[in-house]
Amino acid sequence: MEYSAKVLEHFANPHNVGKIDDADGIGEVGNAKCGDIMKMYIKVKDDIITDVKFNTYGCASAIATSSIATDMIKGKPISEALKLTNKSRCGSS
Repeated sequence: MEYSAKVLEHFANPHNVGKIDDADGIGEVGNAKCGDIMKMYIKVKDDIITDVKFNTYGCASAIATSSIATDMIKGKPISEALKLTNKSRCGSS
């Protein structure tokens, strides 16, 4: 499979990797068949996601997608972050 330059960049240098010890919210998703597991931590103040971190164990596209998703929700209201889907695009509102 050939990956786009953006996916390769986020795989090689993922943004927002890590854990937030005093997170306001923690979510975990995974696919045991595929082997991809992602855990995301968020900090929220006044309904705005002020910080977001993730740990993903899986393939290049899973790591890149996690990185891109955290970039897309950081600084956004919870209501906007909840609208993020697999059809959402980077740079679109």
